[in-house]
Amino acid sequence: MSTPPILKLGSVDASVSQLQNDLSAKGYLDATAVNGIFDQATEEAVKKFQQDNDLTVDGVVGPQTGQKLGGGPPA
Repeated sequence: MSTPPILKLGSVDASVSQLQNDLSAKGYLDATAVNGIFDQATEEAVKKFQQDNDLTVDGVVGPQTGQKLGGGPPA
């Protein structure tokens, strides 16, 4: 089992597209912003999600944020 990547500003990856789709589905990111690039809009959406879910608000998608977003089973 591989560890999901840590995603942050500047990341470009298929995982970023999935993250953006998840954020869009939850109302944190406009669907037109899904582009596979972890840009400023994505970072702001991640920060809002983190704030709403009592997570560390750093704009970085690590294990805790990923798991809350639906990125896998609890650790």
